[in-house]
Amino acid sequence: MKKLLMITYPFPPNASAGAMRSERFARYLPQFGWEVDVVTIKPRQDMFKDTELLAKLGDHVRVHFTRTLDPWLWLNSKKPNNRIAKILRGLAMRLTSFPDHMFFWVPFAIRIGFKIIKEEKIDAIYTTSPPHSTQLAGLALSNLSGLPWVGDFRDPWTFNVYRRHFYKEKGIDAILTRTEKAIERSVLHSMSRILVNTEANKKNLLKAFPFLGEEKVIHLPNGWEEFPAEFYRPGKKGGPLTIVHAGTFYPQFKPYGLLYALAAWQDGEGQSAMPPLKSSDIKVILLGARDEETARIVKQLNISDFVEIRPWVALDDARKIMCQADFLWASLGTGKESGTYIPSKLFEYIAAKRPIIGFFPKGEAERLITETNTGVVFRNDDHLAAMHALWSFLQSKRIKKNFYFPNKEKINKFHISIIVKQLASSLKDLTD
Repeated sequence: MKKLLMITYPFPPNASAGAMRSERFARYLPQFGWEVDVVTIKPRQDMFKDTELLAKLGDHVRVHFTRTLDPWLWLNSKKPNNRIAKILRGLAMRLTSFPDHMFFWVPFAIRIGFKIIKEEKIDAIYTTSPPHSTQLAGLALSNLSGLPWVGDFRDPWTFNVYRRHFYKEKGIDAILTRTEKAIERSVLHSMSRILVNTEANKKNLLKAFPFLGEEKVIHLPNGWEEFPAEFYRPGKKGGPLTIVHAGTFYPQFKPYGLLYALAAWQDGEGQSAMPPLKSSDIKVILLGARDEETARIVKQLNISDFVEIRPWVALDDARKIMCQADFLWASLGTGKESGTYIPSKLFEYIAAKRPIIGFFPKGEAERLITETNTGVVFRNDDHLAAMHALWSFLQSKRIKKNFYFPNKEKINKFHISIIVKQLASSLKDLTD
C-alpha cells in the first residue's frame, strides 16, 4: 500500500463538523490502497471529545497528536479595565491570529510530519483547512521532502465572503490582508492538486487565480455514508412535529428564519385558516447550539415552550436523534453571501433519511436539496410562508402522510466511497 501524510487541525476526538471530512477520507482511503498517518492537535480539555470515532479508523490509519500554543485564546480570556489596555489587547489578538490563531501549531505539525515522512517512506502529503495556517505546514513539508502535495479547502481562504464580517479593509487589517493574499498565492502555486468542496468555490478560485488551470483544481464534495441500521428505527408515533437542528449557528448571518416563523404562528400573524399554536404541536431541538445569541433569540421571541437547547453529544447519539426527527433544519441565512456554501451537516441529514427544512439563498446548498429532492428550501425569510409550511407538515404527520421522496440516484452520487475513490485516483496520478 502507498502512504499518505494527512495534516489536519480538526480530527477526532474533536467532534466539530470540520473534523468529519478528514476522518472519512482517512478511514476510507485504505480501501483504495492507501495507508494514512494523521497529524493533528491534542484535544483541548474544555472541548467536547468523541473518542468513539477513533476506534473506527482501523489498523491502516495512525493518528499522531501534537502540542500547540495559542496566545490568542489566552488574550481572549483577559478583560482589560482601561481603554489603552483594550486597544493593545485588540492589536495583540489581531497579530496573533495571522493568518489565524492556530498558526503556532504549524511548527509542531512540521516537526512531527517530517519525522513521519522519513520513517514511514510517505508517498504524498494532504493538508486541509480551515484553519488555513495548516497549508503552511504543507508548503514547508513539500519543500523539505519534494513530495507531491494535495491541498484541500473546506472553505475559501482570502476570498471568503464572510471575512468582511471580521476584518476591516483598512489600517493593520488592510496590511495583513494584502500579506495573506500573497501567502495564499504562493501556497496555491506550490500545490500539486487543489480540492474544493463546491463547484462555486472552484469557479471563484479559478477566477481569482487564473494561473491555476482547470486540471489542477478538483471539485470534491463532502459526501455521506449510511448510519448503523439500528439508528433508523421508527420513532414514537404521534406527538409533536419534531424538528432537529444539529450543530452550531452563525448568528451574524441571521439563520433564525424557522424560529421567527414559530413566533409569527404563536402571535397569530396571518392565521385566518390556522388554529393557535400549542406547545404539543411542534418541538424544535437545537442540538449543540452553544452560542448566547441563539438562546437570547429564543427568549426574546417567547418560544421557549417550543424550543429545547441541548448540549453537544457523541456523534452516534446525535445521529440517532436526527433519525427519529420528523424534519431536520439547516440554515446559513438567506443572504447572497451564503450561496457558495454547503454545510457539511446537509450530508449527515441526507444519511439520516429525514426531510430537510433549509433556509438558503439560491446557490449550492439550495441546489443540493432541490436536485436530491430531500427537502424544502426557503430562499428568503418569509415567515408566513414558513409558518404555513409547518402547519402543512403537522397536518401530514397527523394523517400519517409521507413527505419524504428522495431521488436515490442523485443521492448515491454523493456517497463517501465514490468521493474517496476520486481522491485516491488523484493521489495515484501524482505518485505513479
